[in-house]
Amino acid sequence: MPLLEDHELVQKLLAKDEEAYRYFYETYRNRIYKACVYLLGYRDPDAEDVTQEVFLAALKQLPQFEFRSSLYHWLYRIAMYLCYERIRRRRRLIASLDEDLEKASDSLAAGEREHVAEAMDRKRSLEVVEEEMEKMGDPCKSLLGLREKQQKSYAEIADALKVPIGTVMSRLARCKEALKALVLKALKETSK
Repeated sequence: MPLLEDHELVQKLLAKDEEAYRYFYETYRNRIYKACVYLLGYRDPDAEDVTQEVFLAALKQLPQFEFRSSLYHWLYRIAMYLCYERIRRRRRLIASLDEDLEKASDSLAAGEREHVAEAMDRKRSLEVVEEEMEKMGDPCKSLLGLREKQQKSYAEIADALKVPIGTVMSRLARCKEALKALVLKALKETSK
């Protein structure tokens, strides 16, 4: 197609001339793409998308084109607007992602503080259990030591103490109940 003036090209585009569409796209595509790349960056895949959007928007708005500037300048302004809009959308997305990340890190930090507090409470509870176990009489102290500290089975404890397994089980149950009562009492006193 021979070189067309802006007025003539717009008239043919408005008349839906297929050859004019091709000419319009091929004439301005590279320059608009370069403008988008300049603003968005060389490796930005959005530059090609924005270039396509420019032509779609231009064809839709073409009946309102008033020839106050050249056709290229009008396309360039549309391209800049769409590029800036894309950049603003990215900033909002990044701000949203930053906010989500901050909330997640705050949540993790709160969870970590709770975890540390729980670990400290467990440690203190274990210390209280040890202290109260030391205060217990010898039969319970040695029986609980074999079962809890040395991880002996009921049968092994029965062999070591030369008593039936049933006796070991009932004595352990009584000793654990007594220890539990002592520990609860000690924990109540320390929390005051």
